[in-house]
Amino acid sequence: MLIDAAGYPFVPESIPIGFKLARSPSLAPLVQKLLPRAIVAASVRNTYGDPERVGDEVIDRYFELTLRAGNRQAVVARFAQTDYSEMSERIRDVRVPTLILWGGKDRLIPPANGEHFHTDIAGSELVVFPELGHVPQEEDAAQTVAAAQRFLAERACAGCTASATVQ
Repeated sequence: MLIDAAGYPFVPESIPIGFKLARSPSLAPLVQKLLPRAIVAASVRNTYGDPERVGDEVIDRYFELTLRAGNRQAVVARFAQTDYSEMSERIRDVRVPTLILWGGKDRLIPPANGEHFHTDIAGSELVVFPELGHVPQEEDAAQTVAAAQRFLAERACAGCTASATVQ
């Protein structure tokens, strides 16, 4: 299952301020030591299709995660990885049932990248949630879980039918 995944080169419509800071070689060391709650809040709101869905509890959770040992370093390391050329060449080699979930209002990784995954992964299924952003599983967990459950149930039933036929 891929959810608004990186894998192909892309041009963001908007990059959250925290991501910009983490990607900057000169500011990344500062991000590892200091990342104010206001920057975390602005970054989270930027990733949602509807920023109004970002309440204090969501911001608190993200901010608290940045305080855990090693997490800020991991964020900086993640954003240093921006060359997707080697990875994108291997996507066509994926040979497993793949559900691709994408927020139609993802301004970080464009929905066209979801289409690209769908084209390159044979037999994949793409579900786009028109009103959601980069983290559809957070914005509307019920909708994304329903899509995942349906996908898994269809594969489980297909497996049951195949094994019942063999007997």
